[in-house]
This record gives sequence, structure tokens and C-alpha cells, in this order.
Amino acid sequence: MTRTKHNILFINSIDPAVWGGLENWMELAGLGLARRGHHVWMAGRRDSHFLRRVSAHPEITVLPVDIGGDFSPVSIRQIAGIVRTYGIDLTLCNFVKDVRLAGLARKLTGGSKIIWTPGVNLAKRSLSHKWLFAGFVDGVIVPSRHLRDAIVASGSIDPSRFEVIPVGIDAALWTEDRIDSRRFVRRQFRFPDDAIVCLTSGRFVIQKGHRYLLESARVLAERCDKLFFLLLGDGPLQDELQRQVGESGLRERVVFGGLLDYHQKAVFGSDIYVHPAIIEPYGIVLVEAMAAGLPVVATRVGGVPEVVCEGETAVLVDAAHPDQLTTAIEQLYTNSSMRESMGRAGLERFGRLFRMDTMIDAIETALDKATAG
Repeated sequence: MTRTKHNILFINSIDPAVWGGLENWMELAGLGLARRGHHVWMAGRRDSHFLRRVSAHPEITVLPVDIGGDFSPVSIRQIAGIVRTYGIDLTLCNFVKDVRLAGLARKLTGGSKIIWTPGVNLAKRSLSHKWLFAGFVDGVIVPSRHLRDAIVASGSIDPSRFEVIPVGIDAALWTEDRIDSRRFVRRQFRFPDDAIVCLTSGRFVIQKGHRYLLESARVLAERCDKLFFLLLGDGPLQDELQRQVGESGLRERVVFGGLLDYHQKAVFGSDIYVHPAIIEPYGIVLVEAMAAGLPVVATRVGGVPEVVCEGETAVLVDAAHPDQLTTAIEQLYTNSSMRESMGRAGLERFGRLFRMDTMIDAIETALDKATAG
């Protein structure tokens, strides 16, 4: 099939120090589209982790923008200048603010279609939201039916504008040697050679439910002498969670690993992936776990049941129930054949549904549809 080659601008006004799931998606989507021959630019706050991360890819052009408020004249003029200079025909936006700035810039330039790519539901029921946000949106790309339905319920955007496209990741980057990775993780974090490592990865924020995992870890530490926990990420709750670890006597069992350049190796080197979120529209980390052949314990919230397959690739539990987390993790800890079979099933599910090429095919179709309308 012959595809139209687009000039695509991504806008993401995320705070400079923050990196999350949507930033990961923009990196993956932008890189995949650039490799298909599209011209890709990414605009964000100056000195942001987002721009530093995507600047590592020579296929993508990074554009620092002075992003102010939702109606900042400076930001609007800068975005309008980018659209004019590079002949942008599609602008993909993260936040409501980004859509507003792009929409107002379009008043000056015309032309560019605006695609909203939310990672969470930010839609509101209000006239101002409808006219100063939804009115600018030509299309919406979401990773799950759950998120689509939540946004549609706000009544702001017509359901026909939505495309549900599961997040895919580059299989070529998920080929670490498992034996070498296991040795690396145990050496790097000073775990015993025979440790069973539970990994979780995500921002330390309330929505990710780390406190419930640590409550479960306190009980499991008394029952499972070879079980250790590796928490990757950072965020505003890190100090609080570290205090919880100290007060629970878990300093020998729980390690905070920070943000790792060798993230894939850490995933391949672990044994169980745990995702205790209380709010989760999708969960790219679950796709990564399956790509590494890890069994998953996760909460039955949001888009999680669309990503994993309960009973085959994952054990799902109710959110904010550390007792259920405890039971599920202990079940996998004590049953190596269950870990192996769920890991194999997860790897097969990843290959069938969540490869990057599959995602980029669907995104290209959605972008062609938006520009043809």
C-alpha cells in the first residue's frame, strides 16, 4: 500500500523533570513514523527530560518551545512559526494545553490537522472545554477501549473521531540474554544468586499503588525468604515510600533502582512483574513484561485487562487490596512452572498483538484518515 508521507509535529508540555508512559509512546510513535519516511519534529519545554530522551534519535528533530499557559501568545506564535516553516500537516498533542496552543496557532496558519493522543482522561463537561479544546480536535488516538469510553462519556468529542491503537514496542530492543541479565540484576542490586526478583516500574505517584505493594512485601518477607523487590522509577512519593520500607523493616528486601539506561536488562533479569496501580488507562510496562517473557501480577483496573490475558499471562487482583497481591505473588513465587508457562504465553501474546510495526501501521492509517477528512 502506498502511504502519504506527512510532516508531523508532536507537542508535549510535560514538566521538564517528568518522563512517563505517554512520553514513551511519543518516542516510539515518532521513531516508528520517521523510519517509515515521514518527517517528524518534537516540541517540548526547554531542558526537559522528554526532549533530551528523543534527541538521541537522529531521525527526529527536536524543537525547544517556551511553553507558558494555555493561551500564551509567545507559545502560540512559536508553534505557528514551526507549522509554517516546516509545512506541518499533522500535529499530535499530549495535554489539553497542547491542543489549545496548537488550535490557536492554526488560527494563524491554517492547514494542520490536530490529533489528540491522551494517556489519561482529561476531558471535561463544560462549554469552555467544548469550544476551547474539543472544537480543535480532528481525531483522537487512544491505547485502550477503556480510555476511549471514559473520554466519550464526557460528551465533548464525537465517538467517530476515535481510533483505539494498542501501544507496540520494538521487538529488536527486547532481545536480552536472560541468563546474563539475571546475573547482572543480582550483581547490580546485591541480591542473592538464587533470589526471585519482583519488578515494578513506574512513577512514584498515588495512581501507581506502590504503597499497597510494600504492604504486601512486608507480609511476603516473612513467608518467602528468597523473594526480593526492585522498584524502578522516580517521582514525588519516593521519600514517603522509602520511609515505608524502613518502618516495615524491608531495607534488605526492597531496592529503589531509579531510572535506568539498561531498563531492558533489568526486566529480563527479573522473575515476576508486579503492577499494583489503582488507575491505569493502559500500561506500556505490561507490554514490556510480556516481551521479556515475565509472568504478571496486576490490578484489574482501566485498560489492564485489554493488555494482559487473565489466567494465561497474568494473575489479576482488585486494586488497593494488598492481601490479594500477597496471595498472587506468593502463588507465582512457589510455582516455577506457572511462572514459566505464563511467561511463554505473554511472549506469544506480545508477538501477536503488541509489536511496534503493528502499531505504526495503525497510526499511519489513522493519520491518512485525518488528513483526508
